[in-house]
Amino acid sequence: MKLLTILFLIVSFAAQALEVDEKLTIRIVKTSETRKTLMINRGTEDGLVEGDHAKFIVTAGIVARAVCVRVSPTRSVWSVYRLVNADFIVNDSVMSLKISPPVKITKDESQSLVQEDTPTRAGTGDPTQLGIPLADGAQDLASVTDENLSQEDLRSLDEQEPSIIPEKNIEVIGILNISGLTASSKTESGDDSFNNSQSYHHIGLGGEFYPQKERDWYSRFSLQAMVNLMRLNNQAYNGSSSTNDVTEFSVGVNWHPTKLPSQTMMFIPYVHLSANAGTVKSTFKPGQENLGGKEFSANGGTSGFSVGFGYKFFTSKGFGARALLDYYYRTEKYKEDEATNTFNKQVGGPRFMLGLGYRF
Repeated sequence: MKLLTILFLIVSFAAQALEVDEKLTIRIVKTSETRKTLMINRGTEDGLVEGDHAKFIVTAGIVARAVCVRVSPTRSVWSVYRLVNADFIVNDSVMSLKISPPVKITKDESQSLVQEDTPTRAGTGDPTQLGIPLADGAQDLASVTDENLSQEDLRSLDEQEPSIIPEKNIEVIGILNISGLTASSKTESGDDSFNNSQSYHHIGLGGEFYPQKERDWYSRFSLQAMVNLMRLNNQAYNGSSSTNDVTEFSVGVNWHPTKLPSQTMMFIPYVHLSANAGTVKSTFKPGQENLGGKEFSANGGTSGFSVGFGYKFFTSKGFGARALLDYYYRTEKYKEDEATNTFNKQVGGPRFMLGLGYRF
């Protein structure tokens, strides 16, 4: 019974493995400096098993031959034993993986390392120790230094989380800045006193869209949209107070000039530019200078822009944080108030904002 169970598991496992000449579209997650070790975004869930041999192919042709030395459900690590074009073996490059038999023995016997098929046992070292026969053009075996470096890189890659998250290309962003102060003032005689809120809040909620095809020219740009609720309460020494409520919608673009926005566990600089429009309500309440005077309020529309520079930081799980230093400008155009007056108001200056986000 035990033997039948083992045979059943072996047959089931073999049925899930990819056959020779089957193809997968893969993305390189991380590579070593020597390009001899690489991690891809495919694993046992896609039919890959340790010991698989494959060709890595782009439109221009084959760029590498490798053997699978580590595999998990969604990731696998490959040891390259023939490197045709190292320029294509870079992080985030997309190509085809074609399962292949072990490299055929070269006709030139002087170039042949072994004369038998590749052993089923996969390894991570020199191909000569694995019994891999090499063909012409495969004299790129790692030197001792390269071999040691590949081993170190392999150990660091083995259990490492993905270094980029282009598949998580939608981010929800939140900004929160709240102060809940109150103010109280009174005349020296103490006959008249005034109390009001002395607070400010800025609540922002929005989203950002990132391209998934990170080899295209627009991959360093992302689109952002936000809705911002801002309220400022202030009280002067003599008790007069003002309240400004702004509801603002903004649409903008972020440019990531030096690092792709999918990279994780590192600070990503970005340049921000956005346009905004919304509504405003401003209220004035007199104090000691016009005791018992009438309260005035006016409504209007806003328009403006923001330009700045900041940093983002993401984890492999999609959680992120950002800091932005920008120059903000807003024009407020008011309709007639109770006294039939119309006003225009400009607000502008530097801001520093912090926000949290989540990508999915």
